[in-house]
Amino acid sequence: MTQRNLDRLFNPKSIAMIGASATPVKWGFIVLLNILKEGFTGPVYPVNPKLETILGVPCYPSLQAIPGPVDCAVITTPALTVSALIDECGRKGVGNVVVITSGFSETGSEGTLMEREIVEKARGYGMNLVGPNTMGVFSAGCNLHALMPPVVPLHGGISMFSQSGNVGVQMLYWGNNKGIGFEKFVSSGNEGDLKCEDYLTYFAGDTDTKVILGYMEGLDPGSHLYRVARRVSREKPVLIFKGGRTQTGGTAAASHSGAMAVSSRVLRAAFRQAGIIEIEDSQGLVDCAKAFSACPIPRGNRVGILTRGGGWGVITADACEENGLVIPRLSDTLMERLNRVLPPYWSHGNPVDMAAVITSEPYLECLKALAGWDEVDSVIALGGFIQGAMDFNTTVEEGPTELKETVAFAREFAKEYTAQDDVVLEETRRLSEETGKPIIVVTLGDYDNHRSGLMNHRVVSYPTPERAVRALKRMVDYRRFLDSPA
Repeated sequence: MTQRNLDRLFNPKSIAMIGASATPVKWGFIVLLNILKEGFTGPVYPVNPKLETILGVPCYPSLQAIPGPVDCAVITTPALTVSALIDECGRKGVGNVVVITSGFSETGSEGTLMEREIVEKARGYGMNLVGPNTMGVFSAGCNLHALMPPVVPLHGGISMFSQSGNVGVQMLYWGNNKGIGFEKFVSSGNEGDLKCEDYLTYFAGDTDTKVILGYMEGLDPGSHLYRVARRVSREKPVLIFKGGRTQTGGTAAASHSGAMAVSSRVLRAAFRQAGIIEIEDSQGLVDCAKAFSACPIPRGNRVGILTRGGGWGVITADACEENGLVIPRLSDTLMERLNRVLPPYWSHGNPVDMAAVITSEPYLECLKALAGWDEVDSVIALGGFIQGAMDFNTTVEEGPTELKETVAFAREFAKEYTAQDDVVLEETRRLSEETGKPIIVVTLGDYDNHRSGLMNHRVVSYPTPERAVRALKRMVDYRRFLDSPA
């Protein structure tokens, strides 16, 4: 397999928008608007022979009329026009083409022939072709937002390829909501030319990419994904969500992206051997992306659980054991240390049930003791945020003075302890860095500190213990792969 040079695709110095439009409902307008409004760092050349300017930018009648070189061209014109435009790009010396246009192999035999033609031409010119039938490309380094939807991803260390534009873009939206930042993204579409393994190879060598995500619906028979992934997974985590796992889903995938169905059982075994972390659902992909991007990989499968209430500790312990994680018994030395912090009726076991102690100081002391214990490789901390537990907004307008004063005091008391959230988060991050262990927080409430906690403190949190355990389990699986013979 020859490695493709995709640097000018993800870091172009100039872009041509072929099929640029002044009509707001057309993709030629929307994609151009996204590129311009997000501040792409190089010149942008709209191409439309009927217009002189679009969005205040000079418009060119053809690629040949553009005065400077073009690193990347984005095409939104109808499918029947694309072949001639590939020739025009070749004559101009364009190195990369992103074909937004649909109507190719996903539509049947006639579309497949058209797709083969444009791919053969592109390869003849030594050109990289994304798509066709793609939603575009994003790259944080040069502020490239050549995307169909107006999503503005947060910047971070995750790069993603997706055979479904809708699924991939939804991950970018969810990333915004959860505080997850992206470095690069490509909607690979029908993968007529560039395949998922080409993007995987490029992301592996990209120093700004720390974690790689993928959404896949199928593989060509000659795919090199397995061989590439075996090498890449030793360097960076590769998390893939596979669609089309059933017969019905596989049929839908063929009509959606032209993807070729592969036995899920065979593919799952190949993923496991290659070190790819397979994720079973879309929410799980986001959850795991968050954990892998912000937490150290645990050294083993032993977990310490800290909880303010016993029931949630029980639920978390069940979830851990069901997922192959071990809950070790506390040592006498550790129990003596916790005895000095907690009331006499605490659980005296793992999970460490704080017996409804809600203030932050004992919580942090317990967290420090548990994270520093040599017999655990990670910690799940439930109820770490005071907010919600201390949500006291009640006011009393009438009644005895003592009642009104007590309620007012309780409200101020709640505000004071809610303000400790940032202190708890910062100490959680520090402990994780100091011990080299992931500390995953479960908030246990409808209030959502997940985004701010991750963005401001790099602390990973989830609203339920089950989601926290599933993400941790995937990290343990990855550690097991890293420890296996190469």
